Amino acid sequence: MQFPARYKSLSLQTCLVLALSIVFFRFVYPPVNILSWDVFGYYLYLPARFIYHDVGMHDMGWVKGIFDKYQVSDSLYQVYAVSGDGWVIKYSMGLALLNAPAFFIANALAGILGYPADGFSLPYQYSFAISGLVWAIAGIFMFRKVLRLFFDELTSGILLILIVLGTNYFQLTAFDGMLTHNYLFTLYTFIVWFTIKWHRQPKASTATWLGLFLGLAILTRPSELVCLLIPLLWGIHDKESLADKWNTVSVHWKHLFFLALTLVLAGLPQLMYWKSVTAHWLYYSYNNPGEGFEFFRPYTLQVLFSFRKGWLVYTPVMAAALAGFYFLYRRNKPLFPVIVLYFLVNMWVVSSWTCWWYAGGSYSQRTLLSSYVLLALPLGYLVDAARKARTAVRIVLFASLSLMVILNIFQTWQWAHGILDKTRMTRAYYFAIFGKTSVPDADRSLLMIDRAAEEILPTHLDHFNYRELSLHTYENSGEDPGRLVKDTAFSGEYSLKLLPGSPFASGLEISFKDLTKREYAWLRVSVWVYPMETIDKIQASLVASFEYNGEAYKYTAESVAKEKYHVLPFRWTKVSFDYLTPETRSPDDKLKVYFWLQGNAPVLIDDLKVEMWEPVN
Repeated sequence: MQFPARYKSLSLQTCLVLALSIVFFRFVYPPVNILSWDVFGYYLYLPARFIYHDVGMHDMGWVKGIFDKYQVSDSLYQVYAVSGDGWVIKYSMGLALLNAPAFFIANALAGILGYPADGFSLPYQYSFAISGLVWAIAGIFMFRKVLRLFFDELTSGILLILIVLGTNYFQLTAFDGMLTHNYLFTLYTFIVWFTIKWHRQPKASTATWLGLFLGLAILTRPSELVCLLIPLLWGIHDKESLADKWNTVSVHWKHLFFLALTLVLAGLPQLMYWKSVTAHWLYYSYNNPGEGFEFFRPYTLQVLFSFRKGWLVYTPVMAAALAGFYFLYRRNKPLFPVIVLYFLVNMWVVSSWTCWWYAGGSYSQRTLLSSYVLLALPLGYLVDAARKARTAVRIVLFASLSLMVILNIFQTWQWAHGILDKTRMTRAYYFAIFGKTSVPDADRSLLMIDRAAEEILPTHLDHFNYRELSLHTYENSGEDPGRLVKDTAFSGEYSLKLLPGSPFASGLEISFKDLTKREYAWLRVSVWVYPMETIDKIQASLVASFEYNGEAYKYTAESVAKEKYHVLPFRWTKVSFDYLTPETRSPDDKLKVYFWLQGNAPVLIDDLKVEMWEPVN
């Protein structure tokens, strides 16, 4: 198709405008302590290795010093203890590797500029922010190169606007530039580019680069193993194309060696790190039993349609991309199977993670961002079809897409200003604040419960139903033979004596599905304790936790020695705490409440009670 001269570089000009827009918003909303929360874990490899020379974190003093000084998160969840005295980083090192040049530049400049060369002072923060922008801008320009292989200048320019400004790409690059997902988008543009180049003209150098970018994507986020489907299935759509690909691979089998070599080399630093720290070449570092993959029970409907973080709710332009699969099939059938299968497998993996909303202050479904490189192709064929359609159809479609872009930009603004809540959205709240630039305090009551707040039972309980779940009074002399003590009790005749040889007293064990049908419930756990030694010798706790397959999470242990209880020997004192049920991994997860004697000094307990308040609606 011939275009007027003004269209000759339209997509390139669009790239420049979009890149400048992202840079502008990055400086309007400058980064504040960006090396924190998850990013702290992704980044920790660099200061551990090159500043503190303690990659195994055998001396946690420097880690805790950084943690306290820079307030990187509310807990040190980014690392886990391993056998011996070391710690292993939860996250893989891909992001650290991609940002290593920024780290070395900041490390060289920090002292010169008068800042601590500790890995977290201002030069490191800004160097990493700039690095994130560089990767994002590189991704935009590489994305254009991929689009121009399939579409003309006008359609490519439209697609750039739709993906960059019409999706959560805008939020993740202009406001949250240090998370893995915008880096992965850029890596995927290279993966698709080199996949196409190799299939069009097989070269060893192309295969080598393809293996490198595949390896970097997997190193950045191991679940991106799904990216291997792209070169594996590319161009296969029938028996003949399968035979042709097999013949091409057979002729150029050495290319596979180079691809595999660079893929493995990209992941080798991670394997060496795990081996040095854990003594294993492969190590599963996500050992929080409260989250994990449930491949046979994916949360696909929630991922797509939930008002909490539903992809099509907050990124409706991608519904047009899904509709575009029809036009992809009609216009470019060889690409249809690979894009459909990749999308379905990736959606399955993404929605199988039990924390399907991917906790944190993200907007929409950030884990699907890398898939936009491929999903832009069916969207492009839809745009091409619309351009050739009747005037009325063309006006309706492009007006709808334009409104979606405007909605996305506005809701990103709402997100940046705390109007669109980052973690607790509900349907009722979404419609209450739709189109608003401010929020009445009353509307915030429509949000999900605030799990980040201090766990204290609400003072107003009109909208809760009360139930006493259990009460152990120890009045049945046959209930716990040998441990009941008569005539020293808070109520009744008997109490329970805990000794080092029998340190546990069970209070309650119940599955979440039998506990409540609501999203959450408040518990108040209490017990009366009677120490038989001075308080400095007492080590005992009242415990509540949930268990998945026998492993505990949301574990709370309330020590009887806390100063607020003023526990004295040979006197009954009440120990109590409030507990908000977590977002369980499975309805079968069990709540366990018990008392635990951890020291050697004996303790009497009585009236171990668990009460529950569950919301009416």
